[in-house]
Amino acid sequence: MSPAETSTLFTDQLSSASNGISSTLPNYQKLIRLHRSLLSLLDCLIQLPNLISALKELSRHHHLSDTSLHQVLQNFSVIQLLLRNESDRIKAVIWELPERSTEMATLILKHLVAKSALQKLNFKHHLEFVRHSDLQTLSPKSWLNGEIINYFVEKWCAGSDTLGLGTYWANKFLFEDKNCTKPWSSFDNSSKIVNDLKRSIQKREQRLDTVRWSKIYIPINNAEEAHWYCAVINFEEHTIGILDSWGPTFRTNRDKPLRQKKHTALLAALMWVTERVAEYRGETVVLARNPHTDWSCDPHVEVPLQPNGYDCGVHMLWHLYHIVNFGHVQPLNSKIPKPHQFADNMVAKRLRLVQEILDDAGFRF
Repeated sequence: MSPAETSTLFTDQLSSASNGISSTLPNYQKLIRLHRSLLSLLDCLIQLPNLISALKELSRHHHLSDTSLHQVLQNFSVIQLLLRNESDRIKAVIWELPERSTEMATLILKHLVAKSALQKLNFKHHLEFVRHSDLQTLSPKSWLNGEIINYFVEKWCAGSDTLGLGTYWANKFLFEDKNCTKPWSSFDNSSKIVNDLKRSIQKREQRLDTVRWSKIYIPINNAEEAHWYCAVINFEEHTIGILDSWGPTFRTNRDKPLRQKKHTALLAALMWVTERVAEYRGETVVLARNPHTDWSCDPHVEVPLQPNGYDCGVHMLWHLYHIVNFGHVQPLNSKIPKPHQFADNMVAKRLRLVQEILDDAGFRF
């Protein structure tokens, strides 16, 4: 069979696997199983490029003509490409399916969380910190906890240009209190905290295998208000922004003078942190009492707002998802595919996060 015939056969067979599929739990399960099967096949073919290269080298040195083995390997190479493309397509369908119906996404999410508990997954064997009790915080209308936040910050930021910090970083370097309610108001550039701050950045680089980064993402948990929000420092674009999805905070502060805005005190602490991190990067940034700086600082960046009191953690993680994948948080009217967009109800995103953790933990339907 020629590569062209192989391509036609596999394209016809695979493309019919998910066309016109409806949003139901059985169909979702079938798609998950199909996607895993494709990934397993791709794992089997992972050494194929090396084998083809070795055969070419052998043929060159020993003047071998094309053989049936060459033809077989060429066909496998075509199949590998088709499988990779189909895997991406099925993955996109899996993400899009729950977006069609909030009710169905909720049903699937509840089923996954309950089924994973019955299987008694050994989370500890596969995941460093996440346990099933943490997974349950992704259930509909639940507040996300720090372990879930840290899991995705580390996973999504690993090897990226965004240095994602842990959930306990803010209450040491930005706030006086552990509840993250009182930003530091006095700063000593010769104090021990400066060395600790720079050391924390270095350790984070090593943990995430991220050396060339241009952005810092800082998750913040106001424990008194049970609210997640975040800050982003962009050294490439010279911006500092606080991203808070809580509508009342944004609406009541956007038109106030800067000194009266809720997050202005935190912004001052972030400016000091930016100067110190710049020193660590070998750069000079002067923000304090510098009206001529080219940096832009916004204590209330306009972002999609949550319509309820429990989706703040999901919104905060989706801020990170946009930053890592698109560079910035995209507005609601952006033209990115729907599975990547923010939504009035983020239950489909919760389902996606749960599925990602369960895949990593070895969960099987």
